[in-house]
Amino acid sequence: MVKWPARSPRWRAGRLLISAGSVVWKSSYGKQEVALPTDLLQTGFRSPSLREAVAINPGSRIAECDSSDGEVLIAVMPSELDHVVTALDKA
Repeated sequence: MVKWPARSPRWRAGRLLISAGSVVWKSSYGKQEVALPTDLLQTGFRSPSLREAVAINPGSRIAECDSSDGEVLIAVMPSELDHVVTALDKA
């Protein structure tokens, strides 16, 4: 799930698509794709807060990222965390 507070205060379900030089978020509902900022930089990881755990899986981990467009939060399950870190480092 992704949350981009500058665009929407809600968590959005979907998939992280990785291609040569870009990271795109594809929504689970509909065909909407959103290109994440090219200067996205992962700054930390954390567990969901109690409030966030209502909207996302409480066992997930949240990758906190910064960019010129503001903060982006990406929630993933621990088993997929290495793939996300690798994708964000290459972007």
